[in-house]
Parts: sequence; C-alpha cells; structure tokens
Amino acid sequence: MSTRPGATLTVEAPVPVRGGDRITLLGHDRPLNWRVRGSSLVIDVPVAARSTGRHAWVFRIAWSG
Repeated sequence: MSTRPGATLTVEAPVPVRGGDRITLLGHDRPLNWRVRGSSLVIDVPVAARSTGRHAWVFRIAWSG
C-alpha cells in the first residue's frame, strides 16, 4: 500500500538554504513556501503541487545571489 504525501515535506538533514532562495517542484509553476526548523527543511506542498507527481517529486532550490 502506498501513502500519498501530505501538505508538508520535512527533510531531516541540513540543506543549504537561506532567506531569498526559491524552492520549486517540477511540474508546478509557483515557488513553494519553506522554513528551517532546527536542522530540518520544511516545505509547504499545496494541493495543486501534490497533484503534479504520481510516483516521485523533484524539488529544485534556486539560490539567491
């Protein structure tokens, strides 16, 4: 049995993100809201974004200069 991802994705590892960086999801045309909580990256994944991937999600971090 597979479980569909929820409204947030938590990456429990240090990810090099800073304020001003953009996180997007392949197939979804809007940047996603995100925050760092402790040493984890938490990404908000709205319903429209969750419907883009059936088998895998691909996130991209665009670092600001």
